[in-house]
Amino acid sequence: MKQIIGYMEYDYIKIKYGMRYTMLVFIVVSGFFASKSGLGAVGYMLFGTMILASTTFGPSEHTVSFGTLVPGSTMQKVLGRHLMELIMITLSILFGVAITKGMEFAGFDNGGVDLQLVAAISGIALFLLAIQNVLLYLLVPVLGLQFANIIRMVPGFILFFFVVNEKTVDSVAGILQGADTPGMVVLGMGAVSLLLGIFLSYGIERKRQGK
Repeated sequence: MKQIIGYMEYDYIKIKYGMRYTMLVFIVVSGFFASKSGLGAVGYMLFGTMILASTTFGPSEHTVSFGTLVPGSTMQKVLGRHLMELIMITLSILFGVAITKGMEFAGFDNGGVDLQLVAAISGIALFLLAIQNVLLYLLVPVLGLQFANIIRMVPGFILFFFVVNEKTVDSVAGILQGADTPGMVVLGMGAVSLLLGIFLSYGIERKRQGK
């Protein structure tokens, strides 16, 4: 576990400087969405966080790699990266809900936040994150970081446009209610997808290293 935390810290070192200012921008823009749509605010935070989390695949600005100082296996490194991203996703959801509640308290009619819908959107985000990470592990070493910029943008935009489309959101809400499929089930499916993504990412790294 100590090694996994070490790799999480290493990935955090890579993005911490940009994250401070970027997250501030996300929070401000999320506040704008929260004045109109609670789900839109959560969706925007998830959109921004998915893009930010994927920057851990970029090079570190430090001359000494923290990863070389922490002994560990390929699986521990993969787990560290995914856990770091999972923490960021969780915090973005909490920020989105808190901002929505704050704007609602301030008198804005944003429709509040439906926890079942938030759970469903979170599950979709985890599913897209799993796909994004597998593609980054598979293709970045071959095609470079410029191609990574395309990969890290597409899943976030898919999620964001899904959330801001009222007809789509209403349809999903109807399915969750009519088919007796609570959002927590979708969240669980997303978690399973992320778990599978971890093992696929691990397999890609093992094969690349010839182990």
